[in-house]
Amino acid sequence: AVQEAAAGEESEPAGEGSAGAAAAAEGGAAARAEAAAEMDRLLRDCFLHAAHAVKDASLPMTVNAFYSQHMRPGRPAGTSLDVKASSYKKLSAFASAMEREGLCTTATPKLGELSVRTLGRSTDAYCHFCGREECSD
Repeated sequence: AVQEAAAGEESEPAGEGSAGAAAAAEGGAAARAEAAAEMDRLLRDCFLHAAHAVKDASLPMTVNAFYSQHMRPGRPAGTSLDVKASSYKKLSAFASAMEREGLCTTATPKLGELSVRTLGRSTDAYCHFCGREECSD
């Protein structure tokens, strides 16, 4: 029966099946890109939320600890935070992107994990996220 079903699928004209598959692939790729962009936005928002919660005295902190102890618990209710579903794919790439924006500085101590050393509390993104024009933090 499986062979018959497969044979039935092959009887479709070649042009129509190929075009349909290509359109479906393009639609799937667009949907994945949109989902990744949405996860990127959520990650950034959760990073900024966590940056407000973490005190400077707690730094440096490993990127893994910052993510699991501060970013994930601060995500909006009913959402999932998954760096693998973002365009970054890895926490180190995400942390590097946040560093390029000036939202943090990172370092890798000898034989250690990537750590958040400082948070960019004077950046516009940080200040606007907290709803203030100028931050005194």
